[in-house]
Amino acid sequence: MKISIRYKSLLVAGVIITAATAVASIALLTRTPPSSPAPAAESPLGRLRWLENPQPVAATPFSDESGTPRTLHDFAGRVLVVNFWATWCGPCVQEMPTLDALQATLGGDGFAVVAISQDRGGSGVAKPFLEANGWRHLALYTEPDAHFVKDAALAGLPTSLIVDRNGREVARLEGAAAWNSPEMVATLRKLMAAP
Repeated sequence: MKISIRYKSLLVAGVIITAATAVASIALLTRTPPSSPAPAAESPLGRLRWLENPQPVAATPFSDESGTPRTLHDFAGRVLVVNFWATWCGPCVQEMPTLDALQATLGGDGFAVVAISQDRGGSGVAKPFLEANGWRHLALYTEPDAHFVKDAALAGLPTSLIVDRNGREVARLEGAAAWNSPEMVATLRKLMAAP
């Protein structure tokens, strides 16, 4: 029985793919998982990138729970932690309880956490998710068209901006963080006390 060169090539390719898959599976099963500290175990201050030249925040519209258009300018006079998140983003979900706790601790006339969902389904997706997780202190804000990706130069989610009471972005943190850590609360209190 004669086997064509084409058939032999396919057979060899199949054997190579099967062997490579087996080696990769064994490597995954036997490797030691990387240790990644939970946000609560690390201070987020070391990852805050402070801007040398604070810039005014974008006037990009987003919606509140009632569907009313808002912008970050509506929060003038307050220090803000503006967090961009989505229900499908694991690190976002991981840090949401710390943002909720931060809002409970500092929220008021001088401070607000403005957590803006980037879910394409808008409030229809984000609202039940917030409720199911019991995050009671965060107001619901949505921007399903992802305009902030360009307007706020978002490289990924979660990303948080710290905005001073003059409406300028003064710092940025990319990735999940423990926003209610004592160090972060103290830093934000200092910013709230600044003229």
